[in-house]
Amino acid sequence: MDEGGTPLLPDSLVYQIFLSLGPADVLAAGLVCRQWQAVSRDEFLWREQFYRYYQVARDVPRHPAAMSWYEEFQRLYDTVPCVEVQTLREHTDQVLHLSFSHSGYQFASCSKDCTVK
Repeated sequence: MDEGGTPLLPDSLVYQIFLSLGPADVLAAGLVCRQWQAVSRDEFLWREQFYRYYQVARDVPRHPAAMSWYEEFQRLYDTVPCVEVQTLREHTDQVLHLSFSHSGYQFASCSKDCTVK
């Protein structure tokens, strides 16, 4: 910002720069000034962050209960394990849902191939 409080960069340019950043960097940049904070909370920005970070198909919608893409990103970031331990290949199509036992040692999965394993 200049001394009068006018942004030196238009929001659209800040948005394009933020698109090249990762989620943690976008949140950190949002602490710089009011303009960057407003751009860092943009719904389209967080939709892009969501699809890029979680690497899901773009036709997968956000959870129906989520009020925003940022909220959905944060919900998954806080609850989804971040380390891939094993890749299972029993299904022949996209897995739609996983349900874990209370102990965490067993789970069931259902798939578009019409099977539950």
